[in-house]
Amino acid sequence: MSLAITLNNALSALQTNQSALQVISNNIANVNTAEYSRKVYEQQTRVVGGQGSGVETARVIRQVETHLVTDLVKQTSDTAKAQVLSDYQARIQETYGSVANNNSLSTSITNLATAIENAANTPEITATLSTAVSEAVALANHINSTADEVQALRSQADTEIEAAVDLVNTHLTAIAELNEAISRNLSQDIPIGDLEDQRDTSLKIIAENLGVTSFVNSENHLTVVTKGGRSLISGATAATVSYTPTTAITAGQTYPTAISGIYVNDDGSGLAANDITASINTGKIAGLVEMRDETLPAMTGQLDQLAAAIRDQLNQVHNRGANTLSGSGTAAGDPATLYGTREITAPGDTLTLSDDVTLQILDSDGAPATTELTISAGTTSPDDILTVIANYLNSGIDFGEAAWVDDRMEIKLENGYSLAILDNGPEADKGDATITIDADGDSTAEEYKGFSHFFGLNDLFQTPNQSGTGMATANQGEQTGISSTIEVRADIAANPEYLSRGALNGTSPDYYVGNGDGRIAQDLAAAFAENINFDAVANGPANATTTLSGYATTMLSFSAANAASAQNTLEFESFTYQSLETKVLSYSGVNLDEELANMVIFQNAYNASARVIQTANELFDQLLNL
Repeated sequence: MSLAITLNNALSALQTNQSALQVISNNIANVNTAEYSRKVYEQQTRVVGGQGSGVETARVIRQVETHLVTDLVKQTSDTAKAQVLSDYQARIQETYGSVANNNSLSTSITNLATAIENAANTPEITATLSTAVSEAVALANHINSTADEVQALRSQADTEIEAAVDLVNTHLTAIAELNEAISRNLSQDIPIGDLEDQRDTSLKIIAENLGVTSFVNSENHLTVVTKGGRSLISGATAATVSYTPTTAITAGQTYPTAISGIYVNDDGSGLAANDITASINTGKIAGLVEMRDETLPAMTGQLDQLAAAIRDQLNQVHNRGANTLSGSGTAAGDPATLYGTREITAPGDTLTLSDDVTLQILDSDGAPATTELTISAGTTSPDDILTVIANYLNSGIDFGEAAWVDDRMEIKLENGYSLAILDNGPEADKGDATITIDADGDSTAEEYKGFSHFFGLNDLFQTPNQSGTGMATANQGEQTGISSTIEVRADIAANPEYLSRGALNGTSPDYYVGNGDGRIAQDLAAAFAENINFDAVANGPANATTTLSGYATTMLSFSAANAASAQNTLEFESFTYQSLETKVLSYSGVNLDEELANMVIFQNAYNASARVIQTANELFDQLLNL
């Protein structure tokens, strides 16, 4: 009977050591496998009827430090967010260009200022006018391309959010299935270490994209919730995260009005209660949302403010000039000589003019074609002003016509005639009259400088609305996104001769425009040196009083500082991640020397068990032969 017990004990040892060797060999095979944790084989005495009866497998467990793994998962989220912010800030920096490489906005502004100054010195030379207009077009195109790149980056971030959400859903489902498989294995006393490794890998991928909190419950199920407390995985049930990307994001589209939220278990109705966007503060998605909804819109805000300043600052000066388009006739298909940019939706509203304004029709030589028109200072209305101008154009000789077209003042002149406008305001304002009117319809009157500038009759730069027709002007139209639309007025771009250089000279009745007059061009050049107040931009630079080029430099400096800060943050988060990963691997990773040593121990034990079986077998043979 004792030989049978010996044989059973040896056989159990043989089987147990064989199982241990299988675990060790699997550890060695996965020594270089990422996310693999060392498996530890535990054995125990087999007890039958209160007596020892050999050895048996107790369990095969993973060698992991739970707290370290939890910290590493959290750090994965922080590092992923820092990576996104650093990558996008670097791309923003590239979009802004650099002064050293002569491809920054401040360089384009300086180039335009220099070209206009050259035109002011030699206003009669066509080549200098062409260069000035070319630089103006180049500046507008530079602003356009920068603004478009910002929206392209927002669209890319939006697309990456969709991809990240899809990846999260894939691994939520995987964890739910692994929870179920682990329960099944536990009920059948099958090791679950490899399944737990797979589950941790999926959790880490989820955390990389979406910051979460997790814990393992008493049933060995991994429960996952968002930072805001929304359940993502409970047992074998996984929630569905949904997101609908925007086809093509424009500057005016923002979350949550025009851009979808990120929802959990939403039925497609987009309930605010299911929207977790605001609670996502770590992970790749958090970084992408921050770039799409905060950082990049702040960049658009800066570009829009710069575009508006260029438009208003230079247009005010350009509207003082007399180098306007020559008339081509008044037929329906003839182009307007002057077509305002401001929409006058209530032409009967009260308008107050601070000073007289002189209008003079000129012939092709720049000489008066008739007596001047004086619009007297005082209270009037846009309608009354239009009527006075229309009557002037038909005072005995048919010089043209004036009318409201799409709520904008349109003046058409007969072939060969042009119209010069001269404000007779104070010298401190360069002669500009002050117009007081409620142009934006908010029941509060605003003040505008310059008669022609108010109506936008001789603008250099225009900013069409992003959607629909018409122009965005000061206190009117949608200003968000005008950096994508700013352009040089089409007829000036086509014919640089219409760039304003001189103003109406002389006194009544001997007004004229001198061919060599470069006063307006000089004022245009001087405008680049004037300090302007730029408002603070949310998530952007603080308010500043500086020149046009100075603000472009401020934008560049702010972007460079953000890029450097994002890179520093990434380096810190990456260092922290690597430190935690090293600690996790030092505890749960496979040590080849240790495994080989254990293999020798279990091989010897296996051989010893086999020897015991062989000896017991020989004794049985001898007994049978007695």
